[in-house]
Amino acid sequence: MTRWRKAYRQKQFSFLFFLISALLSVNGCDYIGFYTRQAHRHQTYRYFPSVAALNEIDPENSMILSGPIKRLQKQMEPLLLVAVSSKYRQNEMVDLVQLPVSADTYMAFLPAGSYDLYVFADLDGDGDFESEELVGKASAIVNPGQSHNRAIMEGPTIVVDREHPGEVDFRVHERVMQTTYVYASLDDEFFDPRYGATGLYNPSQLIEHTQGFVFGLEDFDANKTTVLFIHGISGTPRDWKYLVAGMDRSRFQPLFFYYPSGLRLDTMGSLLAEVIRDIDKNSKGGGRRIVLVGYSMGGLVALSAIHKLSEGGLPSSLKMFCSFSTPYGGDENAAKGIEIAPIVVPVWRDIAAKSEFLQDLTGKPFPKQLPYYLFFSYHDTSRFRLGESSDGTIMLRSQLTPYAQKSATKVLGFDETHTGILNNNGVRQSFYQLLDTTTATP
Repeated sequence: MTRWRKAYRQKQFSFLFFLISALLSVNGCDYIGFYTRQAHRHQTYRYFPSVAALNEIDPENSMILSGPIKRLQKQMEPLLLVAVSSKYRQNEMVDLVQLPVSADTYMAFLPAGSYDLYVFADLDGDGDFESEELVGKASAIVNPGQSHNRAIMEGPTIVVDREHPGEVDFRVHERVMQTTYVYASLDDEFFDPRYGATGLYNPSQLIEHTQGFVFGLEDFDANKTTVLFIHGISGTPRDWKYLVAGMDRSRFQPLFFYYPSGLRLDTMGSLLAEVIRDIDKNSKGGGRRIVLVGYSMGGLVALSAIHKLSEGGLPSSLKMFCSFSTPYGGDENAAKGIEIAPIVVPVWRDIAAKSEFLQDLTGKPFPKQLPYYLFFSYHDTSRFRLGESSDGTIMLRSQLTPYAQKSATKVLGFDETHTGILNNNGVRQSFYQLLDTTTATP
């Protein structure tokens, strides 16, 4: 056998082993579906290119375009934002976003390029947004080079004037949905675990589902301590159900950063930093207390946001950071996946052991004024042990890197699995005791 054939056979074997390992994992079947869809999308795009397809083929190079909505009339009603491109064909609708009744800003997830932005209202009250119900428009250019964080692009102000409607020369017919940022329970279908896999393997589809990034269980109250929860890879806010269930809601208000976990972590860190700044701004005159809580990979997103906030001066309202079972040292399996998988999920590049993102993240000093509590887990019940101490998913040495231990105010270990740590009463009580310190009178 020639050297070339031997190397090819080894590559085939490695990929076959990777697929078998993936199928044995929780998200294995989801990856196979992702691989199949991406292969089909690439083939389709080759012959029938479209801007909308770029959001699915190459989401890590898309950006969030965000700008203000100015309503000339007092009517508070849902609106439909449509981003249109003519790059490949005339009036291609790239993104459609329904804005809640109270929305004063818009967001759209778009690849680089030029867009016309149209806003529609249900003027005739028939439950549909239609072409002749245009109430606002603007133009925008999405250019990553003009964004200070390569995650969010500042968009133009769109003036909404329902008394002087217009019409577009392409078909718009969308049913009005009841969009909200407040849900009565984490059991709501909106937080179903299947959307976690969607966020990992089809980020644009999750953004289409959520129509936003921050959600709560009640209207915002600036006089309470805001506890901002960040889920892990392929997770949803429902992962926090047990920890939230026993919180003193008279003093603490849970909010959830619901993000597509398949995108690059630096981008998600930039977005989370903007969210924290917005909460801080809206808390002026109130309690002005924010606690960040990240689980698994969510801890990396939170740490990234903390570093970005530190560059301009850490908000005084940020009172504490807690991380649960976070892989500060990365994941060896992600590194292997990058080497042999035919199509790579963007976030793998960041969570892979020794990645550029992790080296940069842990190369910056943690702000000394911010209390930081590191929760780690070490119970491995898996049939295929990893060869060293772990919680069944994350190596102990990855959770307890020298950087993490040195930065932490306190390290708390629990004999729990990676998922079990969020459903352990001892963990919950320890977390509540830490929350109490944020409301204590100095």
